Amino acid sequence: VREIASGNLDKKLDIHTGDEIEHLAICFNEMTGALKNYMSNLAKETADKERLATELDVATEIQNGMLPKNFPDRADFELYATMTPAKEVGGDFYDFYFLDETHLVITVADVSGKGIPAALFMVISKTILNNFAVSKHNSEGLAEVVAAANDKLCANNEAMMFVTAFIGVLDLQSGEFVYVNGGHNPPVIYHAENNHCDFLDVKKNFVLGPMDGIPFVEQRTTFKRGDLIFLYTDGVTEALNVADEEYLPDRLIDFMNSTDCRADLETLLERIRGDVAAHVGEAEQSDDITMFALRFKGDDRN
Repeated sequence: VREIASGNLDKKLDIHTGDEIEHLAICFNEMTGALKNYMSNLAKETADKERLATELDVATEIQNGMLPKNFPDRADFELYATMTPAKEVGGDFYDFYFLDETHLVITVADVSGKGIPAALFMVISKTILNNFAVSKHNSEGLAEVVAAANDKLCANNEAMMFVTAFIGVLDLQSGEFVYVNGGHNPPVIYHAENNHCDFLDVKKNFVLGPMDGIPFVEQRTTFKRGDLIFLYTDGVTEALNVADEEYLPDRLIDFMNSTDCRADLETLLERIRGDVAAHVGEAEQSDDITMFALRFKGDDRN
């Protein structure tokens, strides 16, 4: 028994006394066999968990690499964004890119669920929206871009996942902003002229992914010099504190009207995140949090 206790689980007791001592030896042999199997399974599970943790670290790096990090601060616009997943990887994403020299596309989206399945659908959604925007926008318009992306996402979507998305195109010369809202949270608009924030008027289009053949409504507004649009996912407005109380859109708009929206966008987003964190307190982050801000500075050539 002392040899077994020292770690030699292959040691077997061979006692044939026909009494309780023999029974005890049999129990010891069964115990050492079960313990050896348990330790072997535990080692395998530990190795599997370490491998999964490594793969998740790689997935996190890949996802972070897919989100643009070089935020331009040009004479005609300023832009900044952050995404903080609730788990190692998440389903939120943001994107921005040029269609040509004067038209900037911005996107913020939120895939249903969290974790690896949401992250995979996030990659697909981001890629499809980008591809259709580049190939179809100039000829067919933004509503058709979103409709085509939705139809593509529906194909082979047996898991019935969906994504809410807000996509807009800003004309950097005129300030005209064309946008489509696919079931996403209404953005906040800061009006520099009267130093006031309110929610952008958005049509209640359907989400992307679960049903094809759906029409989407395109809307338009015009930004004036200094105006700002703030996009976010429901991880902001639905952030829960320890009492399961949500942050809510009213608090977001009240905070933005109480803070200086003329600050640089990195500072502004830090302040908003700070107010959300003050509400959440010690509660665990319950959802991915994405924030995206774009300020139109105007075209000095006009």
